[in-house]
Amino acid sequence: MLAYAVTSSGLFLRTLWALLLLAPSLYAYNTIWDDPNCTEHEVSVDRGHRVVMACNISNNFRDVTVNLTAYGKTRIIFNQMPPGNYSEESWQLQIQGGQARLVIMDAQGIHAGKYCWKLRGRQSNYTDFILNVTSLANDNHEPESLKVHTESPTAVKTEVISVIIVAIIIIIIGIGVFAWNKHRHSLEPHRYRFQATGLSHGSPGRPYLTLP
Repeated sequence: MLAYAVTSSGLFLRTLWALLLLAPSLYAYNTIWDDPNCTEHEVSVDRGHRVVMACNISNNFRDVTVNLTAYGKTRIIFNQMPPGNYSEESWQLQIQGGQARLVIMDAQGIHAGKYCWKLRGRQSNYTDFILNVTSLANDNHEPESLKVHTESPTAVKTEVISVIIVAIIIIIIGIGVFAWNKHRHSLEPHRYRFQATGLSHGSPGRPYLTLP
């Protein structure tokens, strides 16, 4: 019984040690992030001027999607474009390696609004740009004033690492509970065997004594 308890404790400690060694490995794996680095998320440009919105990541792009929301409507400008150079009306999208650039050579009122980017490298990342085109006095509508809601890569890392840590803790607790239950059940046959031996000799609850 003592040997079993020592063995169970040893197994639990070895499992705990293995999980503790695994945690840094998981963290190291999750440090291979895209880490998007983008230009300013709110840009103002005079009508007729050139404007560039760009994002760089640590890995190579698989594809890029760009949506434009303006005047209460959303349209897809570029949808899951792999590396290369693309043109759509007056927008140009350039993707090479870990760099993506959206270029407008002659900014006009139709270009103003909120640009939502989906960047796919090793992970999927989302970022927004607000483009304001000034000197719009003759336009019938002005682009809506929209706030930028950018997902922080650091927040994503923290969330993933927290999930991993919680999962490791749950596994450790589960292994501990399982080992304890197994150890407790292993003691019950010994207890019942001792009680049965006591009841089979002499009065109940007392062991049988042999007189000389």
